Amino acid sequence: MLPQPLLATALEYIFAKMTTIHNFQIGTWQRQFLAELLQVLLRMRGRVNFTNMARYSAFSEQTFRRHFQKAFRWVALNLTILRLRRHPREPLIGVFDCTFVPKSGTESYGIGQFFSSAAGRRERGQEVSILGVVATKSREAFGIDAAQTPADLSGGDSSEENSSEGYSSVDFYIEQIQDLQGPLAELGVSYWVGDGFYAKRKVFRAVTEMDGDLVTRLRSDANLRYLYTGPRKQGPGAPKLYDGKINFDCPGQIERRFEEVGRLADRTHVEIWTTVANSPHFKRTLRIVLLRNPRTERSLLLCSTDTEQAADEIVRYYRLRYQIEFVIRDAKQHTGLTHCQARSQEKIDFHLNMSVAGVNLLRLMAGTADCSLRTYRRLAYNRFLTGRLFSELG
Repeated sequence: MLPQPLLATALEYIFAKMTTIHNFQIGTWQRQFLAELLQVLLRMRGRVNFTNMARYSAFSEQTFRRHFQKAFRWVALNLTILRLRRHPREPLIGVFDCTFVPKSGTESYGIGQFFSSAAGRRERGQEVSILGVVATKSREAFGIDAAQTPADLSGGDSSEENSSEGYSSVDFYIEQIQDLQGPLAELGVSYWVGDGFYAKRKVFRAVTEMDGDLVTRLRSDANLRYLYTGPRKQGPGAPKLYDGKINFDCPGQIERRFEEVGRLADRTHVEIWTTVANSPHFKRTLRIVLLRNPRTERSLLLCSTDTEQAADEIVRYYRLRYQIEFVIRDAKQHTGLTHCQARSQEKIDFHLNMSVAGVNLLRLMAGTADCSLRTYRRLAYNRFLTGRLFSELG
């Protein structure tokens, strides 16, 4: 199995498709550098930094540093790989999540206090917001854009609705989605899925203004009201709109006023209940889905701004959101998401998006070779090492 010539040919084809589909012209020198960079990224061992990349390439360390400062449309590259990997008629959903990146030093751009899920607390480092799409049938995830969160923004947890707080990290995440709304809408992305952190009025409002729908998780004690469906009151006055607050601590009320639509296919003891309710906090009507586990007496509350969406589809979309976590995992394990050797904003942005694009490319090539990501990288390294040995032996 000889992966390197196939990779070089694939890169030439991808660059040609980028020019055709996205009307994006790549300069000759940048094309040569990117072709070499992506091949080095998939065959190298150890840390992905300038010093180590130069050991696996004919380019010098200074060449890598210089090119990392130049802008490149990584979104166009990722969308081109997406078109090569997915079936044209397979529905896509948009997903977004953040990850913590440890970073030492004091002069690097964006260093601040961010939440680390691994540590379970806020730590000093950098944060990266990853936006991607998931194919709903094949369950494949594709990273589309990586943006570093500025360090001087408020978290937007409790005061994000207060306009006096100014520009927050939530606003930054929303702008990232808005910037990619056009190209992703052309691919048919209308549903956006995020975890419970993104259940905020700003996010609901931004997604609906883009003619999309948001699927997310609500607090287990969310304030929700039943919609009134009885006869209209006779006489003057406004008609009755709501019919009491939903009490999730009362199983009898749930069974009486919710509709049971089935159970999870892989966990048949988990019940799926649904209704359409109003949220005073978000100031909108939502499709509510309650996942209830009678064995542990625990529940999970999901919602969608599309009140006509099927409950089982909401559950499936939310569970597919976790596929973006595998993109982040592979970027950290295989393409050096946490290994950046630069300090400037431009070089860090180039490195982060290179890592995400490298995962997409690595999955494409490993799928072509019918092997795992680690096996493909090992084969690429073995071929490179064999070629180097023969070239030195003469």
